[in-house]
Amino acid sequence: MTKRCIHFKVLGGGGEIGANCYEISYAQEHLLLDCGIHPKKEGFDSLPSFDLMESFPDAVLVTHGHVDHCGALPYLTQLFPHFKVHATLPTLRVMERMLHNSVVVMNTLRKERNIFDYPLYQHEDVENLMDITRAHLYNNYFDISNKSMFRALFNPAGHVLGSGSILLELDDYKILYTGDISASNQELLGPYQPFNWLDEVDTMIIESTQGAMDENKVNSYEDESLRLAESINYVLEQEGVVLIPTFALGRTQEIANVLARLQEEGILLKVPIYISGLGRAIYDIYEQFREYLDEKSQLRPLNRFRKLGNIWQPEIMKQLLSVPGIIIATSGMMIENTPSALIAQEMVQTKHHGIFFVGYVDPDTLGYKLLTSKTGDELQFQLDAQPVKIKHKNIGRFHFSGHAYRTALLKLIKELNPKNVILVHGDPPALDWMRENVNSRANCFIPPNGEKLTFEI
Repeated sequence: MTKRCIHFKVLGGGGEIGANCYEISYAQEHLLLDCGIHPKKEGFDSLPSFDLMESFPDAVLVTHGHVDHCGALPYLTQLFPHFKVHATLPTLRVMERMLHNSVVVMNTLRKERNIFDYPLYQHEDVENLMDITRAHLYNNYFDISNKSMFRALFNPAGHVLGSGSILLELDDYKILYTGDISASNQELLGPYQPFNWLDEVDTMIIESTQGAMDENKVNSYEDESLRLAESINYVLEQEGVVLIPTFALGRTQEIANVLARLQEEGILLKVPIYISGLGRAIYDIYEQFREYLDEKSQLRPLNRFRKLGNIWQPEIMKQLLSVPGIIIATSGMMIENTPSALIAQEMVQTKHHGIFFVGYVDPDTLGYKLLTSKTGDELQFQLDAQPVKIKHKNIGRFHFSGHAYRTALLKLIKELNPKNVILVHGDPPALDWMRENVNSRANCFIPPNGEKLTFEI
């Protein structure tokens, strides 16, 4: 009797937080789980290793709209003429906006950094992608391709608007890909929806972002919000301005509503709150799909927040920093030449402003260099400008996360009792801790990019 096997191959995101892309193959059907670009690489190097695919894809399933999970999709449409893409409806709308923005960013990087690989794709490729993308409601099964071997559904993941874990079924064999998943209440989103209706799965592909983080050493979401408010108030009382670098999707909308609520409660001083361009565009999508938010949450109208002007104009920047206020601006890790970097460049030359990071800051980024800098250090905030001397040190980091902590990840593994656990989307210390603590019954894997795993069904 011929053995029936499912094959799993890592095209990106293996042993790292990178260009997340995983291939699942069975017989003549081939699908990809996510298709992102690497946040720390540029040009063609930032893409998944498409040359390692077993075959052309029949379909791609996208967990959410962060570009490390979807940013390579328009490029894929150039390589292969016929495949389907599946996502939730909010993710489809977020993807469209994020990917059009990526085209603009890549064209800018081509000019500013002479990265001649860019742009990897054009606006027309994004539109072509939208034409082949199908939107799905949560917890509704659908066939992945015309071959109808696999069926799938999206389950609320609690990470950002529209994010969904993916359950794949092939006959009685079940695969769960968590994608980025949150197990706690954020300001606007509740935790992932429990899989109470699911007895067990055969293979689980699970993110491990917070695998090295002991949540007992981290403040609760609300306690961290109060700590942030206290630090902001101190700056405002000195007639300063606070800059909060954020990711456009998720963290911008969360932090804006945290601060608005704290102002309404009289905990945070009432000053204008500004939101930069892409964050506002994604906020508009949050308003369109507010039914996907936690039913207990309160999404303030976008017009509650002021629009950040053209900060490339010196007079607008001067006016912005002359009156106490709070600025929420991309990029979250303060990449050079982005709004947050441009504003920070002016702020660090005086002593009364504050810069507060509210998420992960990669050690290789300008944001991390600023966070760990000393008074008198010099940093370059614009690629075509001279370094600037740091004159003040009211720079800090606050821990807000849309990722589940390790105890919750282990709990999910225990509840669904998989035979195989594949750990992805994590730095080596996080992945190693998870492997050491996963239930000994399961076969546990940390496959590097390019590795192929085979499971008999």
